[in-house]
Amino acid sequence: MQNAPKQPEEDHVIWRYISLDKYLDLLLTESIKFTQVDIAADQLEILLMLNTLEKSGKLIGKEYIVDGAKFHIDILRKSHYISCWTGKEHECRSLWFAYLGESRIGVAIKTTVGKFIRSVDWEGFGFDYRQVDYRNVFEDTEELQVNTTLLNVKAPAYSSESEIRFTINKNLIEISDGELSELNPPRQVPIESLPKVIALKVDLVGLIDEVWVSPYCQSWQIETIKSLTSKLAPDANLKLRRSDLNERI
Repeated sequence: MQNAPKQPEEDHVIWRYISLDKYLDLLLTESIKFTQVDIAADQLEILLMLNTLEKSGKLIGKEYIVDGAKFHIDILRKSHYISCWTGKEHECRSLWFAYLGESRIGVAIKTTVGKFIRSVDWEGFGFDYRQVDYRNVFEDTEELQVNTTLLNVKAPAYSSESEIRFTINKNLIEISDGELSELNPPRQVPIESLPKVIALKVDLVGLIDEVWVSPYCQSWQIETIKSLTSKLAPDANLKLRRSDLNERI
């Protein structure tokens, strides 16, 4: 069985490319949004391994494994939340196109793994962070029992993202106040009641090394972003800079 995806070093540089509306939300709310895996754009999130093993025929005659794995994966997809960053050392041209939409107006937040960890208020959530492993070959069905692998494996088609993934999860058992008893038992949380997004407060000054403005912004748009940043997050404004790319749409 392959080793689970690795944790990056805390000094590993990470970037998050975001559209202007998401940047303004970050400044206004001072929060990082963790998205439920179940609503991620890649519909095979956490399902990739099971889907590949089924298609390869390795699970023929092992329906008991399939049924159990599907139940387990469905719970993981609804109870786990992710914040996805790219671990490339330098700015990446293709990611401006991938994450900013047709207008390509937005920014890239540059920081490190350690600064992210220390700047987020985790509110008691346990968290994990891993370098996503890009592969589509799975031989050992026992890997279906390794949550860290299920949560951090994607198809090679996504490898250009070089993703560093931060993960939190909702506990499906709530402990009531007071002493546990037959009349005051633990309560199971209905999985369908879980939120689609969890917002965790973040210290922007502690988080942000630099804010890189999209190379496709016109001069007036850059000035608008500078003005908004200055008003909403004065300290972050000192770290604003334009992309190194010299292109136009």
